[in-house]
Amino acid sequence: MTRTYRLFTRMAVTLGLSVLVHGAQATPPVEVVGLFKDRAVVRTSAGQELVRVGQVSPRGVKLLSATAAGARVEYQGKTYELRLSDRVASGFQGATQRSISINPDNTGQYRVRGEINGQLVGFLVDTGASVVAMSSHDANMLGINYQLGQQGSVVTAQGEVAARYITLSEVSVGGVTAHNVAATVIEGQYPLDVLLGMSYLNQVSMQNKGGVLTLSSH
Repeated sequence: MTRTYRLFTRMAVTLGLSVLVHGAQATPPVEVVGLFKDRAVVRTSAGQELVRVGQVSPRGVKLLSATAAGARVEYQGKTYELRLSDRVASGFQGATQRSISINPDNTGQYRVRGEINGQLVGFLVDTGASVVAMSSHDANMLGINYQLGQQGSVVTAQGEVAARYITLSEVSVGGVTAHNVAATVIEGQYPLDVLLGMSYLNQVSMQNKGGVLTLSSH
């Protein structure tokens, strides 16, 4: 049976965390801007990304440990004990709250680093997409065996394209996790970003207040 989805983008938003933290040293070259159970969002001069304990990020940051109190990271041959600043800590609810607030960029888009089945990925929030959508190129990079999925097609702005329909075991953004998430893998290089569609967003709470997008667990 062949199915067809419409994936026109009504809202595409670039997610940037609005909190800053610092470590014990005055000017460490790495910061922690989000803390979750066994994970942390780390920032260097090259940008920020979500890292698991024991994992080395693409920018070379290794997360050694992470708790609600702080994180221990290894970067450029040195180890840093990092914690939230007083300004951030006053509003920090701990890892059990599982919520993340993000500001839009200057184009009004929200992008965020998250995970699919434990693999780091960049998301573009898209309430116009009925499911999480990615290119076959990204699926291969993430090690997703999408060829086992149901064959179908999607209708994009460029026309009808072959696709496979699959279920992702876990999709997580800033510790806000959904399970058994419907997704489509579109043959080729597009979309350039993984679209964080409604099959994920319907499983979490989403609020946009004053332009700040907040995702949290139900």
